[in-house]
Amino acid sequence: MVDWEAVERLRSKGWDWDRIAADPRAEFHAEEGMGEAGRALRALYYQRRSRQQRRPGPGGGSRKSGDLSDRPKWTLARVGMIIAPAFGIWLGLALLLPSPVGTYLPAFPVLVVLFLAAVFVLAFGLLRASERWNTTLRNGVVVGVVLGFVLAGSLGLSAVLGGCPTLSSNLGPEPAQWEKAANPSWQSNGAPVFFFYGSIACPFCSASSWAVEFALSKLGTLSGTYYDHSSLTDTYPGTPEVVLASATLQSQWVSLNILETTDNTHITYPAFPSCTEQAYVSAYDSTGIPFVVVNGQYIHAGTLVDPSQLAGLNATTIQGQIAQHQGVAWNAVQSQGYFLLAYLVKANGGQPTSIATDPTVAADLAQIT
Repeated sequence: MVDWEAVERLRSKGWDWDRIAADPRAEFHAEEGMGEAGRALRALYYQRRSRQQRRPGPGGGSRKSGDLSDRPKWTLARVGMIIAPAFGIWLGLALLLPSPVGTYLPAFPVLVVLFLAAVFVLAFGLLRASERWNTTLRNGVVVGVVLGFVLAGSLGLSAVLGGCPTLSSNLGPEPAQWEKAANPSWQSNGAPVFFFYGSIACPFCSASSWAVEFALSKLGTLSGTYYDHSSLTDTYPGTPEVVLASATLQSQWVSLNILETTDNTHITYPAFPSCTEQAYVSAYDSTGIPFVVVNGQYIHAGTLVDPSQLAGLNATTIQGQIAQHQGVAWNAVQSQGYFLLAYLVKANGGQPTSIATDPTVAADLAQIT
């Protein structure tokens, strides 16, 4: 079986028929009695082309070389050559510009999964292909690169038009498992925004709520909270919680933005009221809930408090131990509670002074950049 695509490529390079016939890529084997291999291959080539030109088309006429049936087929290799660079470009831009590009389809995990799937398609297609690089495949790469820029650019433009913030991919480590992003301040009514994203049913959210309540209560009057517990069928079942979903805070130092679902039977994720909240979650939350942002710059993904440290305690007991600054609950909550308070004070430029000069807060502030 002659590889006619290989023959066409070698002809396009100006090779003569004898040289083409001798090349193993052409897969031509002259039979006895056919004479010179080059002349025999040339005769077969023109006979084949003549048959193709005479073959009736769909309407009964002769088929021309420009017909759809002559065009390259859609192979897995060709598809992979398009989608792999497309998703690769898109993923790279989403990592570089997590918002706006990654707002609606975040780099982690969505685009990573799509890119890996595309690479698998490409690798599988190339293993099955008799030819791993030709003009058709090369053109597929070009199409894929262009498509990647178009898709990423379109979503990025949509996010910008939708009012999404531009967020940085540059994260630096901060104490107590926090990170700092090189973002502009996120404020509301002149105060830094405290953003909490979680679910009552999540035991890690429930445990973290005690550190949140401790810190917020130091900066104003917190109201609208009540006690509940995490799911009874999840890990650390029935972890006590201060529900923050309807909380309000009278304070000049903090503006609350709480997104928390209140179904304690199973974990559900809150809907986003705007793409601002969605942008922060898409850009920085790769570990799930709870997720906390202070002033758009200080970020904590994951639990603030280990729920196992609250096992066997009820909400009233936990609240009492925190108020008295003693007991296992206080030991579990105090470190992140004070650090959260320090990050809120830092976002306010070291205010209020009465909190900033507390020895524990001052020590934490000294570690924050």
